[in-house]
Amino acid sequence: MTRYKVGVVGCGFFGSSLARELAAHPRFELAMLCDRDFERAKDVAAEFSATPTDDHDAVAADPELALVVVATPNHAHAEPAIAALEHGKAVFVEKPLAVELVDAQNMIASADASGSPLMVGHIMRMMPGVRRLADLLTSGELGEVAAIETSRSRWIDTDGADPQWWKLDKSRTGGELTHEIHELDLMCWLGGEVTAVSSIATADDGFRNTVVSFAGGAIGRHTISTRSHTSSWELTVDAAEGSVHADFHTGRVSRLRGGRVEESWPIFDVDAENQSLIDSASRIQKYNSGSGGSSLWMQAAIRHEIDEMAAVLDGKADSGSPLTYARERALVVAEQVRLGGGEPAALSGSAK
Repeated sequence: MTRYKVGVVGCGFFGSSLARELAAHPRFELAMLCDRDFERAKDVAAEFSATPTDDHDAVAADPELALVVVATPNHAHAEPAIAALEHGKAVFVEKPLAVELVDAQNMIASADASGSPLMVGHIMRMMPGVRRLADLLTSGELGEVAAIETSRSRWIDTDGADPQWWKLDKSRTGGELTHEIHELDLMCWLGGEVTAVSSIATADDGFRNTVVSFAGGAIGRHTISTRSHTSSWELTVDAAEGSVHADFHTGRVSRLRGGRVEESWPIFDVDAENQSLIDSASRIQKYNSGSGGSSLWMQAAIRHEIDEMAAVLDGKADSGSPLTYARERALVVAEQVRLGGGEPAALSGSAK
């Protein structure tokens, strides 16, 4: 069984979380940690006896590395990812793929030219209950999909945060629709190619509704708020022969027909992980602290993600892998929202 050497670029909160799970995974050896803050790279690398650097080109050029994980701030994904792809490395990029569509296009072009996998960390795709929901739709058992609705509304506490922090800078996050892309991605991943987009938001971008049309005839609606005093976190798919509804506050997915629940299953199979998700969903999210480590459900989702990385590197993941299929579709929608709606632009090399 091949054990792959990996380098991580970006040692902030999520980069460190990925590094810890990679170091513990039997299929990977964490070899290099890179951050523009060399002292931070040293601190994280020391935990795993890895090599620290502040030069992502050194990571890209290292002949022993098979995989480079990019977990820099959103606006800084393209340069280290393209450098690694040009050196023949497989690359995993934390969501969103990019802030600017041109950066996503350039990364996909580099992956196509090199023949190396480009994976994107849309982590909600990796939740076991969500994958079961997706498999049910793919099987055709529910018939033709008519509508998909996703929502994520809650209050994000920014009090006490450093005003210079990148997560408070729209030019670096891409704005709420791009930075908080998870639920939009689920809708676009499950719905297929998007043919039309319209969106409306408040002036501060704290509340937004986006409506899309899919090539197959279905419609989609996505609601997001980071300034709501109520909380919702849901995914609903309505089809000809039934509906499926995921409620992340309860940690359950339900299959319904005629308004009645026919069966249900947990979003995480392990009770403690599922309870961690439920607990997280009920808490106010804080944008004023990067400490404390990731929650149990997030650690579990990352492990599922890393399992899939290994399958992609082994060549065992099919073209529908959650890490590679339709990896940029939600970003195309977000870009079209910025342009004012209409028919989305296409990406060369994109999975439809």
